[in-house]
Amino acid sequence: MTDPTSQQTPNDAATQLDALAAEVARLTDQVADLQQAQIERIRAGNGDDQPPLYSTVEEWVTKYLLPTFPRPVGEVGMTRWHWCERWWRHDEAVTRLTALWYGWEQARLQMTGMLPWLRELDHQLPILYGDDGPFRNCSTTRDLGAARHYSPPEMPAEPAPADWWSWWV
Repeated sequence: MTDPTSQQTPNDAATQLDALAAEVARLTDQVADLQQAQIERIRAGNGDDQPPLYSTVEEWVTKYLLPTFPRPVGEVGMTRWHWCERWWRHDEAVTRLTALWYGWEQARLQMTGMLPWLRELDHQLPILYGDDGPFRNCSTTRDLGAARHYSPPEMPAEPAPADWWSWWV
């Protein structure tokens, strides 16, 4: 005796093939919808539409960075840490701190975003506070005498020849 299901007509096979093709198309659409939903969740989780927690770099420095990562200013072992209460007068410091603030605003919204941000902070703090950093000529009120601020002199720069940058474009 033969199995009745094994005796299909060509029309039955074509119908089954059409049904399978329709199911594959439906599943393909479902996968695409799920992928799009995942992309939207990731974007929402990264805070693309979320406002920053701190509205300015100054607010971030004074309310978050300095209280959260205090450093002893002055002689610490073989190292001297520098800070300037007028940090906002140092262009290099403002640039570095603004970059840290922007990075922090993004990092705080990601599950493991703080890990790379902390590595960046660990790299930037010695540059900011170090002997060659932007605050090297300034002192705080904790040092002997009154606090003082000195803006570093501008470095001289000679203009490049007229055609120097032509390779760039």
